[in-house]
Amino acid sequence: MAPLCAAGRRPASERRPLLLAAAACGAVALLALGRCRFLSASASAFAAPRASASSTGAGTWGLGVRQPQPLVRVRAEKAAVVKEASKDDEDANPTVQGLLFFSYFAVQSGMSFYMKWLLSKVKVAQDLTGIPASFLVTSSQQVVSFVLFLLFVLGSQLVGKPYRPKALKSRNEFMLILGLGLAFSLNIGLNLTAVALVPLSLTMIIRGCSPLSTAFLQATIMNKKQDISAGEWACMIVGVFMATACVIAQSGGPGGSANFAFFFGVAMSVFSLFSAALDFVFKGMLGGTDVKLNALDTVFYQAIPVAVLTTIMAGFISKPVSVSWAARYSPIMTDFSIFARLWEVNPAAFGWVGLSGVCAFIYNIFVTFMVVKLSPATTAFAGNFNKAATILMSLLILEGTGLSGWRGMVTYGAVLGNICAFTCYNVIKARRKQRAK
Repeated sequence: MAPLCAAGRRPASERRPLLLAAAACGAVALLALGRCRFLSASASAFAAPRASASSTGAGTWGLGVRQPQPLVRVRAEKAAVVKEASKDDEDANPTVQGLLFFSYFAVQSGMSFYMKWLLSKVKVAQDLTGIPASFLVTSSQQVVSFVLFLLFVLGSQLVGKPYRPKALKSRNEFMLILGLGLAFSLNIGLNLTAVALVPLSLTMIIRGCSPLSTAFLQATIMNKKQDISAGEWACMIVGVFMATACVIAQSGGPGGSANFAFFFGVAMSVFSLFSAALDFVFKGMLGGTDVKLNALDTVFYQAIPVAVLTTIMAGFISKPVSVSWAARYSPIMTDFSIFARLWEVNPAAFGWVGLSGVCAFIYNIFVTFMVVKLSPATTAFAGNFNKAATILMSLLILEGTGLSGWRGMVTYGAVLGNICAFTCYNVIKARRKQRAK
């Protein structure tokens, strides 16, 4: 890392890329909020007419003739319509959407930083940092989430409003749950492995290439024709090219001066990307699109299968570990051996693992609530803003902007190019769908 100036400020050569990155994040945020304000205002303008129109068809005899109703009932229905329209206006209010937007960012980015800190930054001993047991951490999170779900169900019974998960009725639904559980296990387990070994900003850039991996799997495995325009394909290809350039720059150039753990982490991040795309493949192959599970039901049905699968992976998969663990024990370890050594040196550190389960449970519930409350435009742009801001904060806080010279310029340029490419992809896709309507 380049030395700081006498006044405590970074040299100008390092500040310029950071200012450029900050400007890009600001541009993405303004574009997102501006578009959300426009669409929210449009929704507010049309919310009341839609509610009124829907009320005109209620209470008919199936012949287009309204059934006679008492005056009190008519007034009650009108009051309900007005109340519903007011609720729609409130949800579509730009101020409300903006607050939800930044709440979404705070929760999503906070969870990313906590997991990075847990896997590679927390000091568990004098010469050990991080808990790089990605699969067992995932398994622990699922067990904690399942226990919290049971407590929630018990609490609902005590207050007289019992909660019951949706019942699965067919073999396809059970197969879907198992398939999604397998995809989730690989997705999260491999992604956390990457987070433990490579910079968070790099994993975020690679994860941002998910539209291309999803389209590829749908076209090859499901043989599904892709409804993607030439402009969308171009944006995805440019985004992946920028992600590749970022990997090359952070690895030390075409020769690759980085160690084996770095390249292993990059490979795991790519594999997790395709594992995430398997969700769509299972839904298409098993006809599970009618299965609608909320966040709580998903925890109930997937927690135990995911915990079992990730525990099995933890015992059989040996993988590289961080420098401090490699120096003290071995460069290649299983998650069970990592947990065994952690129990010897600092049993209290397991509290941080348990806390990650609580955070994961709250995160899943909160994000599900946010997606329901946010407008589609706000949700799409929130994803782009969250990625841009998280990458920038990772470069500033976690990684210390240690890259300089040509590597630094290529990294910052590739980050900006990747963010802009996939932002343009979402804009083009949204406009195409809007025209199709």
